[in-house]
Amino acid sequence: MDTLTPDFSAAILSGPHWMAVGITLLASGLTVGLHYEALERMNWWLPRWKHVPPRLRILGLMVALLGLHIVEIWIFGIGIHMASHFPVLGEISGVTNIGLLDSIYLSATTYSTLGYGDLVPHGPIRFLLGTEALVGLLMITWSASFTYLEMQNYWRTR
Repeated sequence: MDTLTPDFSAAILSGPHWMAVGITLLASGLTVGLHYEALERMNWWLPRWKHVPPRLRILGLMVALLGLHIVEIWIFGIGIHMASHFPVLGEISGVTNIGLLDSIYLSATTYSTLGYGDLVPHGPIRFLLGTEALVGLLMITWSASFTYLEMQNYWRTR
């Protein structure tokens, strides 16, 4: 007896669903890997900036983290834009022809878990955006934890 529902069976055997999973894994892997490497580099650089006042070190950290998150939003935004050109992956309602900056905007609202709702994904592409919200939440909290640890070092040396 087959315990899988017809919808689940169709989805698991669907090429478009696996295509969406592939794009999602690529964007998520690039984002997490980039974030890990960037934090590793910052962890190495910050203590070596002894000639820079601690307040400016923290400010530099914040600017670097902001830039890092923007790059990560663009990684997902490019993935969304590429996926939107394959009708089998679904569509984004709320815009006639989604442009690159529309995709970046949708990515930013999803990554930050803000989700305005003016652009809405339909079809398998939803997996990419749903996963982006989780990845964005993790990257933002990872950055916040790293900043907290650096601020503790700053407060102790004051």
